[in-house]
Amino acid sequence: MNVIHSLITPIKDFFFLTTCFHCGEYLQEDENRMCARCWSSLTPVRRDDFTFTANMERFREGGVIDDFFPLYYFEKGKALQSLAHSLKYEEITSFGRELGERIGILLQRAGITADALVPVPLNKRKQRERGYNQSEYIADGIFRVTGIPVLLQAVQRVKYTTTQTQLNAEQRRENIANAFAVNERMKKSIHNCTLIIVDDVVTTGSTIQEVGKVLKQAGANKVIAASAGLAKLGDDS
Repeated sequence: MNVIHSLITPIKDFFFLTTCFHCGEYLQEDENRMCARCWSSLTPVRRDDFTFTANMERFREGGVIDDFFPLYYFEKGKALQSLAHSLKYEEITSFGRELGERIGILLQRAGITADALVPVPLNKRKQRERGYNQSEYIADGIFRVTGIPVLLQAVQRVKYTTTQTQLNAEQRRENIANAFAVNERMKKSIHNCTLIIVDDVVTTGSTIQEVGKVLKQAGANKVIAASAGLAKLGDDS
């Protein structure tokens, strides 16, 4: 995070303290950034849902992601899309910590423990343009609840990739292939560890599988993934 971003972010967050970011209704005194009605409109991911089980089957076939904890379904026009967009493109980073705290509660309820959190890294150019990495804010929220430390710069993006928004599953796999590498200086912090990859929204799972692959190659014992959103199968968002 750069200095300008650290100064601008609190100002941007301030303007969303009185009205709900998604629906625009005035917030009650006990509501923060988004109203209770919009939060309750989000659909939690159930582990017996078809989309979740299909993704887990894909991860098992890949052999690198041992478990997966997505928080909500990512649906077009719904509140999570507004949250994800504001976090990724509009610098309303407080939403990231809020979502991360909710993921932290999800992990605690599932009895999940780990040695470290690994946010999915951005390409250096993209992070320089944006000024921050949204996954780091989500990871920070998880840390605040669970106490699991955040391992920054453990994995680096070594290939600039085009935006994946309009790509299908096969194109995403090709686009993200070999895009990551483990930081040589961090290998001792990874070896024999249980790690949780943190991402904002998982669509096909290609990104977290690529990150998981290099972590396992570097000696990680177990790799879990966690995300704020999971796209339903058939949703091209």
